[in-house]
Formats: sequence, C-alpha cells, structure tokens
Amino acid sequence: MARLPPLNHLPLRIARGARSRGAGGPCGRPRRHPLPPRRSRTHALGHVTGDGWLDDRLADIDDYAARHPDAFAAELERYAGVRRAYVRGLLVQPGWSGGDAWFACFLARATDATCRSVVRARTRAGLDADWQEVAAGSGARPGSDAYAALRLALADSYRRWARPLQPDAALTRALQQRGQREPQEH
Repeated sequence: MARLPPLNHLPLRIARGARSRGAGGPCGRPRRHPLPPRRSRTHALGHVTGDGWLDDRLADIDDYAARHPDAFAAELERYAGVRRAYVRGLLVQPGWSGGDAWFACFLARATDATCRSVVRARTRAGLDADWQEVAAGSGARPGSDAYAALRLALADSYRRWARPLQPDAALTRALQQRGQREPQEH
C-alpha cells in the first residue's frame, strides 16, 4: 500500500480544501481570466428593471457569466458589439455582474447607444441606482419597443447558450411580431 505524503507537504489551498472560486484552473494553474465575484441572490434586487420576468433572467445570467465567462464575453462581443476585454474588465468592477453587463450592452443596442455610454450613465447614477431609472434615461421603459428588443435579445442569447427559457406573454408577443416582420423562408 502506497503511503501518502503528509499534508504539510501539499500546497496550502489543496491541503486545507480552501481552493477559492477563480483561484486556479485545472491542475491548480492560474486562470487566464478570473471569474467575477458571485453576488448573492438578494443582490439580484439590484437588477430592478421594472419588469420582474426580466429581473429573474438577469439573475440567471449572473450565474451563467460566473460559470462560463469566456462564452459570456464572446456573446456580448459578437451580438452586442462590445470587446471581450471590456466585458471582462466590467465584470471585475465592484457592483457589476453578468446580468448588469448584459443589460447595459443590450439596452445600448436597443436604444442606438453605446454600451460604454450606458455603463457611464449607471455609474453616474450610482451603483445603487436601479436599471429602470438608467433605462428611462435612455428613453426605454417597461412595455416599450426597447424592452421588447431586450426580450428578443435575451431569448436569442438563451438559445445560443442552450439554456431553457420559459417565455412570458410579453416575450411571446415580441417573438410573434418578429416572425411576422421577417420574410418567410420556403
């Protein structure tokens, strides 16, 4: 029977079982891109968009971004036009989560603004400001065309991430309207 080395010869984080999130990748090597700090579920209240269904999805996006930071950053780069490095930098800022970054960048797209301008607007309003207030400053309110565009973008992100999504009545309407606008393929 092989004898195991005493615990004092093992690296501290392994010996004590204290390997923290984002501290290392496989084999204990440092990650290229550390995971953003996780926020508690109660902090999901910080997503107050004026739309409870959307708020719940943003909390789920927080979890997705924490687990899949590269895929999340790629999504925002490809479909919201924001560089991956900017997304990664935003996620390590205090008070910013994946749901916040997603909302800011896709709100910008829905209102013909830049993600940076929406991020600046939220920063000026203070990190305790809710998204409904920031969105209103961009001319977007729950029930508006911009919010319908946000719902469609969210449905598209979930489809690309292969995440289950239960649409509510507003998303169902937006999907039907989009289907009527797009030419039918034969």
